[in-house]
Amino acid sequence: MPHTTNEVLRKSLHIAFGFCAFALKWLPWWAAAGVAAGAVLGNWLLLHRVVGRGVARHERGFDAGIVLYPVAVLLLILVFRNSLHYAAVGWALLAFGDGVATLAGKSMPIGALPWNRDKSWGGFLAFLVAGSAAGIAVAYFLDYRAPGVVLIAALAAAITESLPLGVDDNLTVPFAAGVALVVAGVETTSAYGVWPETTAWLIVNAVLAFIGYAARSVNFSGALGGWLLGTILILGAGWPLYVALLAFFVIGTATTKLGYGRKARAGLAQEGGGRRGFSHAFSNVGVAAICAIAVSRVARSEFGQTELELLPLFMGIASLATAAADTTASEIGQLIGRRAFLPLTLKRVPVGTEGAISVEGTLAGAAAGFVVALVSSLAVDRLFFDSAFSWRVVIVLAACAFLGSYLESIAGSWNRKQARPVPNGVLNFFNTAAGAILFYYAQALLGLFQWEALLGAPLQR
Repeated sequence: MPHTTNEVLRKSLHIAFGFCAFALKWLPWWAAAGVAAGAVLGNWLLLHRVVGRGVARHERGFDAGIVLYPVAVLLLILVFRNSLHYAAVGWALLAFGDGVATLAGKSMPIGALPWNRDKSWGGFLAFLVAGSAAGIAVAYFLDYRAPGVVLIAALAAAITESLPLGVDDNLTVPFAAGVALVVAGVETTSAYGVWPETTAWLIVNAVLAFIGYAARSVNFSGALGGWLLGTILILGAGWPLYVALLAFFVIGTATTKLGYGRKARAGLAQEGGGRRGFSHAFSNVGVAAICAIAVSRVARSEFGQTELELLPLFMGIASLATAAADTTASEIGQLIGRRAFLPLTLKRVPVGTEGAISVEGTLAGAAAGFVVALVSSLAVDRLFFDSAFSWRVVIVLAACAFLGSYLESIAGSWNRKQARPVPNGVLNFFNTAAGAILFYYAQALLGLFQWEALLGAPLQR
């Protein structure tokens, strides 16, 4: 007899367990972690025996999602053990947002999302409404009075849940919520002012989104998502980070379109005629958007008066330089690469093999990362510094971009052997995050926040 899943029961339990997030008001973190650890074992060994095997999507009575749910809660509690209101909000978004989204998506789909035809506007809006309401309620119950931060986390979690990432929502939703809560919840000493030339660059962003759609470089969801992400970059970190995005977009579009017919005939071309959608935009620019929000949270009322705001700014640039290096290396390698090798063993493989590298593609990728690093550093120099420029920053950024792209090749080579490969968008997000993190550690080795020594000139005062 085939196994059947009672999705209503499954999601009802998913939502019901979310009410336990309110208990974090009274429990110390170690006790809450112990309860979550017990829930991991309970969901694995006992839940299906109590309520029936219909709660699982597998005939054995449990599946990865049932176990990962309390694992995610446990991780939230451990990570935010000193700020349990963050753990409670992340838990509420996972329980109520994700749970209600699934039920609403099936009962009132409204219409398919343009960036993921398997998800609906009904589910997306239900996540926002239910998740925001539950998140704000539990935040206020735990005496955290920052509804704007919770709303940002709910939006980030809803977008992440709607993307075709191929990773269990019980992991991606709390991850997105946690990152958003940390970034948006950073305390500031005063509100930051509007960056110079903001209006002009917002107009440029809107025009370029339209041109990208008209030129068939992106589809509608890609144009809309690109416009939104570009707006976040401009408002959050000023136009220098947007210059990095613009350089990546130009380079990525050019290399994708270059020799497209030849790549298509070989079965190696970007799908959709080379038009990229929102999932592509988010996977490549999402890390930079997070960095831009971080800049806005630490920037003072007069830009350039603190070295701290430059760290997330340059991390955002490093992420976009990494995206440019990875995209260029793949497209050029598939077009003119004569020999392809696995990144660790250097074993010869056919051109186009996932994770494979070529000399031609690697050199092109390194050049693309260098170009993004160069133009972005010049833009930062114009906004923050007085007639000073340092090649050291460009070299560090380009090196991090190259290493981040190479790590993505290693991950792609591993992914090729998996029975259920991770979607390419997840790998793209991974490599941009790797580039940003590599820059963080590189600058730490050069002197944490000692930007005057690194850049060779004092900040404008």
